[in-house]
Amino acid sequence: MGGGGDITPTSIPSSPSCSSEVPPEFAEYVAISPVCDDEASDECCDCDDAEVEALYFGRRLQDRLREAKDFIRRYKPGDCIEGAGGTKAGDYILPEIATLLLVGPRGAGKSTLVNRITRVFDKDDDPFAPDRAQVSRNSKSYGTLLLWEYPIPRNSTAICIYDTQSLSSNQQNNFKMLQQWMTKGISHAETTTCFSRDTDEGNKTKHIKPLGRQFSFLSCKTRKVNFVIFVVDGVSILDGIESNKKGYIDILHETFMYPFLSIGDDKPVVVVTHGDRLSMLQRAHVQNELAEVLGIPVQQIFDIPGSDDYQTDLAILDMLRYCIQHAEQNLPIKLNYLLEVRGRETLKNAAERLMALDAVIEATIIFLCIMILLLRFSDKLLQL
Repeated sequence: MGGGGDITPTSIPSSPSCSSEVPPEFAEYVAISPVCDDEASDECCDCDDAEVEALYFGRRLQDRLREAKDFIRRYKPGDCIEGAGGTKAGDYILPEIATLLLVGPRGAGKSTLVNRITRVFDKDDDPFAPDRAQVSRNSKSYGTLLLWEYPIPRNSTAICIYDTQSLSSNQQNNFKMLQQWMTKGISHAETTTCFSRDTDEGNKTKHIKPLGRQFSFLSCKTRKVNFVIFVVDGVSILDGIESNKKGYIDILHETFMYPFLSIGDDKPVVVVTHGDRLSMLQRAHVQNELAEVLGIPVQQIFDIPGSDDYQTDLAILDMLRYCIQHAEQNLPIKLNYLLEVRGRETLKNAAERLMALDAVIEATIIFLCIMILLLRFSDKLLQL
């Protein structure tokens, strides 16, 4: 069961100079035309400047997409910190699989985002593969009721995303649920016990048994959350801005600032969904409003609509890379390495102190020598 809205993939047409999507009329050039570096060559005169620009732009975009996909496909926990600051990946406590947690209110599009992320890789692996997360189609749906693990890509053993139960209107229940996930870990097919039974969510979930416990043959490991993806609905945010009803935005702010959602000093990355229902100007307005309300840079906010195009694919890959890099920055250091580092620092400090002491002793000896010479000189003057 999914918690996102019904989004039909669409493409937003725009000029080659301002969009990452390659225009259809130039797709053939991007696929088969050779790049000609010799401006004087006759072979480069078969197309006008716009076609050359589209060809160059399309190839550059495809190179970026290929590089970003390769990074995700090759990634293993510890890759981003290997060699950073003179450390090795083995100096850290590495997770078996980098775990990213989706958090957001009902209808934000978490399950739709899972499918959209998966589709980026399915284009190469299996274009006809079905969607993985079930998306709710109406406002009465309860959305995702169980924590559900999705490897990214499908066959990955290094990265997974957890689709979660939507946040409710009761913030105290939300905080209790989030604290449980962030401190005790999450497990595939588990349900939360944090909702009270007199709420709609509690009545819906109280009879559901965690599949991992119901069937002993299912091996569901408890995973520590390595980073959080905070999913918000761009349409609801814009409605709140235009109507001056900030209830939705205030709930987002209060939840986003909840300390347990932060990993170290890093607050969650923010994904704005449903942007395909808004104009480019409205999408920019939503991002700027979120940056101000949440107190984060715009670079930490990723606009990922339901559109199926190159620009959206690249935004998804950039978001995943951001999450992985920041997750690894906060991995705990092994005790023996910490003691080794502290030991080196202690020896260094001791050596610096000895060197400083040697300098003081040397200065004192020089001063005493000068004083002795002055006294002898004074004695000779008195004898004369």
